[in-house]
Amino acid sequence: MLDDAAITIDLPETEAKLRQFIEDGVIPGGILAWGTVGAPVQYHAGGTLGFGRSDAVDERSIFRIYSQTKPITGIAAMMLIEDGVIALDQPISEILPAFAEMRVMEGDDPEVTRPAARPITIRHLLTHTAGFGMAGMTLGALYMKHGVAPGTRERVAGPGELPTPTSLAELGNRIAALPLAADPGTRFDYSVALDVLGLVIEVASGMPFETFLERRLFEPLGMVDTGFLIAPEQAARFADLPEQKDGKWALADDAADSFYARPYYPAGGGGLVSTAQDYARFATMLLTEGELDGVRVLKPETVRLARSNLLPEAVTHVDLPIGQTLSGVGFGAGMSVSLTRGERTGGMFDWPGDVPAGVFGWPGAAGTACWMDPERRFFLLYLAQYWPSWLNGAMRPEIIAAAYRDLDRA
Repeated sequence: MLDDAAITIDLPETEAKLRQFIEDGVIPGGILAWGTVGAPVQYHAGGTLGFGRSDAVDERSIFRIYSQTKPITGIAAMMLIEDGVIALDQPISEILPAFAEMRVMEGDDPEVTRPAARPITIRHLLTHTAGFGMAGMTLGALYMKHGVAPGTRERVAGPGELPTPTSLAELGNRIAALPLAADPGTRFDYSVALDVLGLVIEVASGMPFETFLERRLFEPLGMVDTGFLIAPEQAARFADLPEQKDGKWALADDAADSFYARPYYPAGGGGLVSTAQDYARFATMLLTEGELDGVRVLKPETVRLARSNLLPEAVTHVDLPIGQTLSGVGFGAGMSVSLTRGERTGGMFDWPGDVPAGVFGWPGAAGTACWMDPERRFFLLYLAQYWPSWLNGAMRPEIIAAAYRDLDRA
């Protein structure tokens, strides 16, 4: 155990894991960032921003963080809760009237529905318990038919499908017109809930969602390279997204001609890009309970609420895609929180895995993750890029397990 949280620490086994992944050609490059409260952030980077590229990875390299966006959106909502603009158990229909009369599917036919038992609340959006689905998961075919496919790059609508929405308002109206998979507050379904939450923030705050994030979070925290859009001057620092097809590497998203130069809308569930330097500042702020470098963005009690288990009482477990249940895991403001010590199961969603109770955070589909440990006042950030998401499913669990072995030796 660490006796003093405000010290720099070495993670030799964790660094060796990253180097091995790069040397084996599993990823072209990646970076680790970690720190304890009161000590400088430490970095260990290796490799390049893409196979065949010479640009070295460093703390200002830009990565697609996909669902690692969700904790940022969750914290933005907590800011409005702290301000008294919205409330945790407030029906979202008071902000977005289109969601006033939701219906629930009674079986597999979306035409056979009944009225929802209760309204959708802010809590339900934060914890994926609103009854929504998403492409590739619950209600996936229905959502795809209606063009609701966040995270899909350069989507071309198929026969009988609607095009992708081009604003949060249009996205919200599409989702509100579709039935729910379950009554709000009764089941965890990984979903578009955080994208809808972005719309709630936009309407409730009276400013575009991306502007709210910039003014209330990114500027105060000095997160200079985090956003929904890659500007031309950032392209040289932007990592490729390699994709493996038939045992060979191709590009799912080319940094030189990226979808992120022209996103459909600011997706609060998975649309941000960021750097190790930026996200480390966000993680440190959460560990210091809302303050960074003398700038306070949240009250300590709000941060503690955000990283607590906010699941409705009826929801006792978290189910993730392909049938894996995360035992001993709850959900806070767009991020998981371990309620008991994690145990490795060997599954691709082995999250958080080998960590003590209280650890919170969430990963991203293209190889990124951040774990924050309030007891040790320690965070570990891991950024790499690969596609599809299940290609290197054991990588993040191996990184976090190595980090805790390093911590136990420190």
